[in-house]
Amino acid sequence: MRRGVRFTIPNRYGHFLQEILNTIPIEQYQWSVVDEESYIVENGELNRLLFPDSTIIDGHQFAELLTQHEHYLIFVDIKAFQSDMSSEIVTYEDFLQSTCEFALLVTDSQDVTMYCKDPQMLNSLYENAALHGFGDITYITSHNDSMTRLSCW
Repeated sequence: MRRGVRFTIPNRYGHFLQEILNTIPIEQYQWSVVDEESYIVENGELNRLLFPDSTIIDGHQFAELLTQHEHYLIFVDIKAFQSDMSSEIVTYEDFLQSTCEFALLVTDSQDVTMYCKDPQMLNSLYENAALHGFGDITYITSHNDSMTRLSCW
């Protein structure tokens, strides 16, 4: 069974979160951002944190952040919920039992891992990654999933 998708993005400034999530109805979710070191880029330089605090962001604010600001991702742990946010998600089993719809992890500025409960959405995330020319795209399955924690750290 497919659990998610893994790929790499270029290690440079850009609008990568917007590109990664452009097939997702961002406004329909509440976004939980924890463990983050990602910066807004202004005048070609890192300025301030993209998400200043570990926080919950509504879909409209989240979409605004992604479209209005070029950013540089070092690491970030983002989870999307349509309803009440459940308890902390540490493992894949926690994810399955939670109200979280999908999780997005970026580590080392270029390694992207996404877990998604909806098979159609997962396929669209895979196709979107290919459309944007991201590298080393692969589905995550129970056979090749080496992550023991669904967080950056």
